[in-house]
Amino acid sequence: MYQYYNAHPKGLRVRDCVKRAISKAANMDYMDVQRMLNRYKKVSGAAKFNELHKNVEPILEQTLKGKRMSFPAVKGEPRMNGERFCKIFPSGRYVLQMAGHLTACVDGVIYDTWDCSDKCVYKAWQLN
Repeated sequence: MYQYYNAHPKGLRVRDCVKRAISKAANMDYMDVQRMLNRYKKVSGAAKFNELHKNVEPILEQTLKGKRMSFPAVKGEPRMNGERFCKIFPSGRYVLQMAGHLTACVDGVIYDTWDCSDKCVYKAWQLN
């Protein structure tokens, strides 16, 4: 369900979850993802490449044609988390939005620099 993944070209562990998640889920080179985020930032007016609503969501939905899924809280039921997401969606390529974090889920496995499978999933984008 979890596998270590660090796409940073120098193997550094930095705050780059957006780039890691997109590179793994979209099967893209890390540096190509970085260039795409920085180019779109100029168009969107985002202050940072990782601004979710101004930069990341439009790239996932418009550029990468991701299908958005939402997981709102339901009173009396446990929230969706990474572990349950992997069981419910055992195949496909997804970017998962968690509290302050993005990660990739590919064929039922979360790929990241740390095991975030216990964190709540608020949204997901299914990529082709």
